[in-house]
Amino acid sequence: MTGGHHEREGALFSARQLAVIAWVTATSVVFFNVFIKFVNRQLLGNPYGTPVYWPVSIFVFRLGRLRLGWAIPMLVAAVGVFAVTAWYLREERTRLAPVVVAGVVLLVCSNLLHGFTHGFVVPLSTREGYYQLAATVVDPVAFVRTYEANQLSYVVHARTHPPGTVLTFTLLDRVFGSRPVVTAAIAALSLPTSAALVYRLVGTYYERSVAQYTTLLFVLLPAVQVFYLATIDAVIATLLLGSVYFFTRESWWWSLATLACLLVAASQLFLFVFVLPILAGIAFFRREKLLPLVGIGVGLVACYLVVKFGLGYDYLHSLSIASDQQNPDGFMLLADPSDYVFSRFEDIVELGLFFTPFLCLLAARGLRDLWGDLRPEGRWWLVDTGEREPFVIAAAAVVGFCAMLVAGVYHTGETARGALYIYPYLCLPVAAVVHRLRPGFRDRWLLAGAVFGQTLLLQLLGSYLW
Repeated sequence: MTGGHHEREGALFSARQLAVIAWVTATSVVFFNVFIKFVNRQLLGNPYGTPVYWPVSIFVFRLGRLRLGWAIPMLVAAVGVFAVTAWYLREERTRLAPVVVAGVVLLVCSNLLHGFTHGFVVPLSTREGYYQLAATVVDPVAFVRTYEANQLSYVVHARTHPPGTVLTFTLLDRVFGSRPVVTAAIAALSLPTSAALVYRLVGTYYERSVAQYTTLLFVLLPAVQVFYLATIDAVIATLLLGSVYFFTRESWWWSLATLACLLVAASQLFLFVFVLPILAGIAFFRREKLLPLVGIGVGLVACYLVVKFGLGYDYLHSLSIASDQQNPDGFMLLADPSDYVFSRFEDIVELGLFFTPFLCLLAARGLRDLWGDLRPEGRWWLVDTGEREPFVIAAAAVVGFCAMLVAGVYHTGETARGALYIYPYLCLPVAAVVHRLRPGFRDRWLLAGAVFGQTLLLQLLGSYLW
């Protein structure tokens, strides 16, 4: 585990600081919403270039249509479950099970605030969603063989993903047969598995009490509570997290598990390559991981060739079709510079909003502290793995995501949903701060309450899926 550089008891945030952060965030979002709309509409003559509810690109305001018969009981239940969890974890500071149970129950409660139909049926009833296409698939092999030829005629979401996303919903539909059960199945599979992986990954470098609390913050995130129900992105985020966690293990068998996770993730998302810099960063400093990394690369290439010549599906050509569909006029920076700049800013702010400003500040502080711990060591690349690796993983994730933004990715849909996979890695620097400060019970639950309070507020306001 990581050594105790600068360990001391202290508060994460005081109640006053949390209130100030919330106020500054709210006023800043309102200001930039108005300012960017003004620049786009009045100065650039682009009245449709900014989302109405900037920085949230996909949103339907529903507060005025709130059904009190659902909202009040579910809100009371959510607050009650949160309070009971806080009381129980006051003494039990290491076990994962209570955190998972609380996360799942709160996920259900927060998504039932607008009623059962809106929470469990509507997310899979959207016109452009995978589920609509999945129900029409009769022969999965034929579907894969003809995917490239028909890709641009499919629903919007399917056009920019490999065929595995649709086939996953086809499988779930055949197994469970109804939208509400499929919605629940995705949450039941993804949230506990992701929570367990976050717990184990953080526990690799820090003590179990820190791992438990960090996992609690993770399951309370707005991004998790909103998007871990019904979306394929929750499954993808879990697979990518699994690939990183398994790669940090010592045995070759775990490297095979990494390859398996990557292959399944690749069938769902072209941007699975996001985790490759993380794996490369780990291998660069742990030389015994270089050979497994090469083996994983060979396995990915071999699978590509098997699928291409065995099934007739060219993954790279399909990626090219998806890219052209997203960028019909070419690279966005050259085709529409103003939209490129504004959408990059929007992506970053939306991602941060669903991570909460409180944890954004902690993550930034954690990265600074982790780097500060390494620099005085001189040749920091020779520092013990437990000291260095949290920084390497988190920094590689941030750099990888920024590289995607520079390349023009994420400009037509929910960034917080599409980039759901980045949030677990941002939890590592948060864990580093918790490890150093050793906050007491009150400080821990003030922060947890602020995070979940924002989640409930966002859930009450409306819908974020299309």
